[in-house]
Amino acid sequence: MNKSIIRIGALSVALSAALAASLATAGPVSPTALKGKKILFVVSDAKKGEKNDDLLIKEYLESRGASVTLASAEEPATAAQGKDLVMISSTADARVLGDRYRNAPQPVVTWNAYSFPELGMTGSELHRDFSVVREKVFHNANHAAYYAYATSAAKPILQAAGMHEGMIAPFTFSAGETDPSWGRPTIAADISVVFEGTPDKAAVFSYEKGSLMASNTGAPARRVGLFLGDNSFSILTDATGPAARDLKSRQWFSGRRLFDAALRWAASPPDVPVQRPDLAQAQAEVARQLRGKKILFVRRFDMPWPANEASDQAHLAWLRSLGAEVTAVDHMEPDTHAKGKDLVLISASINKYKLGFKYAETTAPLVMMEAKAVDQINMVGRQRNTEYGVNDHKESLYPPENYVQIVRPAHPLAAGFPAGNFKLFKTPGVLAWAVVPPGAEVIAGIPNQPRHGTMFAYEKGAVMANDHIAPARRVLFPMDATRFPDLTDEGRVLYGNTLVWALGQSAAAASASSDTNAATVASGR
Repeated sequence: MNKSIIRIGALSVALSAALAASLATAGPVSPTALKGKKILFVVSDAKKGEKNDDLLIKEYLESRGASVTLASAEEPATAAQGKDLVMISSTADARVLGDRYRNAPQPVVTWNAYSFPELGMTGSELHRDFSVVREKVFHNANHAAYYAYATSAAKPILQAAGMHEGMIAPFTFSAGETDPSWGRPTIAADISVVFEGTPDKAAVFSYEKGSLMASNTGAPARRVGLFLGDNSFSILTDATGPAARDLKSRQWFSGRRLFDAALRWAASPPDVPVQRPDLAQAQAEVARQLRGKKILFVRRFDMPWPANEASDQAHLAWLRSLGAEVTAVDHMEPDTHAKGKDLVLISASINKYKLGFKYAETTAPLVMMEAKAVDQINMVGRQRNTEYGVNDHKESLYPPENYVQIVRPAHPLAAGFPAGNFKLFKTPGVLAWAVVPPGAEVIAGIPNQPRHGTMFAYEKGAVMANDHIAPARRVLFPMDATRFPDLTDEGRVLYGNTLVWALGQSAAAASASSDTNAATVASGR
């Protein structure tokens, strides 16, 4: 115990300078989010001869102003009552722990890989859905644990850590002993850090409250999966002294800040979905937001298919009926037409081979509807029918579809609609699918295609496919060339809200704000 006390004391002294540096550039999550929080920490007693950093973590959290209660895996889930956060160490026996915290109304942070499936955060197949990075026979193979990759500065945990995208060193150069955890979460998760450069090995991943986890269960509260092992907290990297003032060194040595940011994000209030919209009010709000906006509509003029032409014309008429100033251009024309526009819409009537790479660099927000052209603007990888494709009657393993599955209801793009199946079109037909890069935010997938996103977005500055940085907001809305007239009433609200979000706001949120303001005025406050 004396050795543990010495280690804890040394650690506390070493932390102070690093914390000051990391908190100075923290994102929207409060630097003091852990202060005053009551934390249940599920651990196991250290076994003789084995390293265990649980006491160090407890001491660290208490230095941040939290109150920490240790619990064993055998204790009932009622141990979490009255607590603000539950943490599960890799030292806890996941077989004994089982799924007792799966439905906990408190946020849960775990770095116990075997608890990921028990909590519904991943599937249940070892080495495919979750595992640990173990020491390899060949030395060079161990580098997967020495280095990791931050995915995108737009991710909330990376924002809280003050980090951007790129390679990092989460551990000091002895990671082979730590058995760090990784998981393969659902498309509803935010993946902040990966091992080996692949989203299939997420080192830091999170679910917002309500987002669909494995087995289509909504997260009861925020959930976070971390990469630590039994004894890896003590070797997390940290930039101190002069290194803390060097932005590149600070980014590189960021293991401690990642841990801290993940806990602070989990302990912060969750995003609240906007109220499910009244369709008439939502449509009116879309019209208000689009009125006077300059929209470029990119389509095919020499249309050989009447149904495509009819859909484009109905689409244009609808936009103009809302008061938008719409300019329609052919897909062969130069993308300089986007200059001065508030929004660019690319219809699925275009031919990707004639569109080329136009509009990939435009600084206007862009909504893409052509499923086969998403690779050209760096929204997905390059492999057609592997990284992206369509559900249709030919060249596809997937049948026509008219439903999507909303997986992230708290996101403003969801327009207040709940998680689960959503009837986007009146009849089954072509629907886009993609294996979405981790820098994106997936709003909707496709029923029975759990790895495919069909409606997803990038914030300005997010990392897209091919390490491309989004020049402005980018959205894939899965509306094929004939499908605009086939939108359901709810589908049209979802699409209208997509345009408003791309412009910088959620129509549903704006509508809710307008209702609140009206109530405030009416009450005389």
